[in-house]
Amino acid sequence: MIREIICDKCNKKCILGIDKYDESIQVSGNLCNIGIEYACFKINSNKDILTTLVRIKGADTNVVPVKSNKPLDKKFWIECSKALSRLYVGAPIKAGDIICKNILNTGVDIVCTKSMIRLNK
Repeated sequence: MIREIICDKCNKKCILGIDKYDESIQVSGNLCNIGIEYACFKINSNKDILTTLVRIKGADTNVVPVKSNKPLDKKFWIECSKALSRLYVGAPIKAGDIICKNILNTGVDIVCTKSMIRLNK
C-alpha cells in the first residue's frame, strides 16, 4: 500500500511516498532525514489534527474553518463532525477562539482558525 503525504516539518515541503508491508516501512521523496521520521510517525499514529467547518451567523460567509488544538484519535472524527454540524457560532469571532471545549470528553478543544467580523445590515 503506497500512501502519499506532504511533510511539513521543514520548509522543503517534500511529497513523501510511504510503502508499508508487514513491519517494514519504505519512504521515498524525502530530501532530509526529518521526512523519514515524520513518515514513520504518520503511518504508525492513529491521531491527527481534525480540520473542518462550523456554521456561523452574522458574517459575510456561512461557515468558518476550525481545527482541533491537539491531535485527536481518528476513531472519534465522525462523531466529532456530527456534533460540530449541529453548532452555530455568532460573529464576530477571532482566530484562536474556542468553539467547543473538551469535545466528546476527549480533552481536545475545537478552535477557530479564521477571524470573522459581524456583517452590518
